[in-house]
Amino acid sequence: MLIRPAKSNQSASSGFTLIELMIIVIIIGILAAIAIPSYRQYVIRNAERDVQAKMLNLELQLERWRSSALTYKGFEPQTINSADNKASYGYDASNTIIYVPQGSNATNYRYQITLVDGAADPEKSLVTTDTAIDNATGRTWKMLATPNSTGTFKEANNMLMTSTGIRCQNKSSITITATNCGTGQEEW
Repeated sequence: MLIRPAKSNQSASSGFTLIELMIIVIIIGILAAIAIPSYRQYVIRNAERDVQAKMLNLELQLERWRSSALTYKGFEPQTINSADNKASYGYDASNTIIYVPQGSNATNYRYQITLVDGAADPEKSLVTTDTAIDNATGRTWKMLATPNSTGTFKEANNMLMTSTGIRCQNKSSITITATNCGTGQEEW
């Protein structure tokens, strides 16, 4: 014969107390306060490295162009067809501003790169169909990468790169006519 233990009059409570729930919320809040800024900085650093890589790639393309054309004028940056992921060259009016990452456009970019003549007219793009002989244009170039001013990337660095070897970045704004990145600049 089986003997059953006597039932106690007190029922075992189940669930969480308010104190336990408050401790869990506090722990999640502390973790979020640490993780979110760290992730934001990671995203910004990643975007900065992407734009630096693109600028270095453009530098190689510019040097390749100059070795065959003997000038930077008329440079045609490589474009990637988003449908088949194939690279092509040729003048494209929409390719005077290069958006990073690849496949982005004026509404969803992280950085935009502007490429201009370095000496003659700093507002004159090297990407042009102008074939007139001009001894001043096309000898040097400047690239300015500016982050998207909305969202996470408003805290990212502006970057400047020139054919004369300047590679600098700064959190404050830089104009394409600048000769360096200004006070507080860092080399990259």
